[in-house]
Amino acid sequence: MKQGFAGSASSGGARLLLSSLAVLLLLLLYTLLFASQFSWWLGIAYMASLLAAFLGWAKLAEPKYSLELDEYGIRYCHRAGSCRLDFSAFAYCAVPELDGKPLAFIGFKITDFDALLQQLPLRLAVRMMTEQRPLYLEAIRQSCASGQCATELLKEKDFFNSGKQRYDGVRAAFAQRMQRLAEACGFEFMVPVNVPAEVAQQWCQAINKQRLASLQTGN
Repeated sequence: MKQGFAGSASSGGARLLLSSLAVLLLLLLYTLLFASQFSWWLGIAYMASLLAAFLGWAKLAEPKYSLELDEYGIRYCHRAGSCRLDFSAFAYCAVPELDGKPLAFIGFKITDFDALLQQLPLRLAVRMMTEQRPLYLEAIRQSCASGQCATELLKEKDFFNSGKQRYDGVRAAFAQRMQRLAEACGFEFMVPVNVPAEVAQQWCQAINKQRLASLQTGN
């Protein structure tokens, strides 16, 4: 049975889009019927309404669920694509912390890099690296505090060898960043969630429970 966790930014998109379009319609009627000239505040109101409409549309473009759980594993859904983690590919998941503070992510402790990298869409990998750049730079900062050189850490090799397969290009860069994030946070694969840490922890408990039950039954 499939279970979805709605931790993406899609919530509220329809309401924001409809309300901003309604405001635009009212502004248009006011401009046509009552405004003697187009003032600066009308221009600001139009721009704000158009921006709100764009944000509402962007929210609607996000998938309804950011994580989908079934009896075999978990799927991460993103506007740029999706990827699957079978239960055999990770040990557990939890809410990671940095400097003692919970992050707005669910972290997966990956045990099989190949299971993830082989089916990871390149477009999704690029988007995830872009979105996780602040977290990645913080991981670099912590490593520098321990005596390592920042310029050396920012350099990435042209390839990554998992022990079973060699990767290059985007997948190699993604794998190296996974290793760097694991050094800082303890987790290789980080999924952003737009919910309080307590809710994310409940999701992790449900995922870990389903994983143990599935492995015990041999799925």
